[in-house]
Amino acid sequence: MSKRYVILGAGGQLGKALCTMFPDSKALSREELDIADEEQIKAFDWSKYDVIINAAALVNADGSETDELRAKTWLANAYGPRNLAKIAIEQNKTLVHYSSDYVWDGRENNHQDDEVVAPLLVYGESKAAGDLVVSLVPKHYIMRVSWVVGDGHNMPKTMKNLADMRINPKVVNDQFGRLTFASEIARATKYFLDNNVAYGLYNVTNEGPVKSWYEIAADVFEYAGYDRSRVQPISTEEYAANKPGFAPRPLNSDMDLSKLRQTGFTPSDYTDLLKDYISQLPVNE
Repeated sequence: MSKRYVILGAGGQLGKALCTMFPDSKALSREELDIADEEQIKAFDWSKYDVIINAAALVNADGSETDELRAKTWLANAYGPRNLAKIAIEQNKTLVHYSSDYVWDGRENNHQDDEVVAPLLVYGESKAAGDLVVSLVPKHYIMRVSWVVGDGHNMPKTMKNLADMRINPKVVNDQFGRLTFASEIARATKYFLDNNVAYGLYNVTNEGPVKSWYEIAADVFEYAGYDRSRVQPISTEEYAANKPGFAPRPLNSDMDLSKLRQTGFTPSDYTDLLKDYISQLPVNE
């Protein structure tokens, strides 16, 4: 008998990619089911599904530091996963949950799957709390991802738009990591569920060179047919000085992928994916 899936947070970048990967799943946006609302979670009929895939989150690094969004961030990223964890434990469901590189302070390179979390910002704290709750579910997968690119707002798309509009941006050159395409996360999710990979927490990003945001921005300009030298480097400290309310970020977000590869899953190199992604974006004039 095939597994039955419900995808939560289906309207986001990752949620859309998961819906493509699992076309027969039940897909629910936050408007249709708010995981932070305990009464909605209790009222929903979970008996129809074997696997809960939670792509719901409030992702706003700077906004999470404000009075307006601080509590909402905790509700979405910590209380919501807690509500799902209760259901998964009580009804013996598999719970798939997605974490973030922002749970680390970025002092170390090549972050390990079992590295102790030390977030620098409210968003990272809320994600770390959600991870810890989900880890109590006997049948859980936590996939820790970074620098997500998909159908929605993301850095490469922003850089492509700036390039088209003849704007020469200054981009931080001291934050390092790898892009993770939403399609790759969805592919890994399907692989884990199809192959009954051992439950636990895994770093999941694309393969490829570790680069700064500045280098990736310059790549985007080049792939779009523009002069990469139009992108100017700037330190995080300099950038933050001109942006009131800028939340601290980890300087190193690169992850060790050894545990992921040991499952038999081979992550794709993000370089060609980025080239294809940029080539498919419309010209913004």
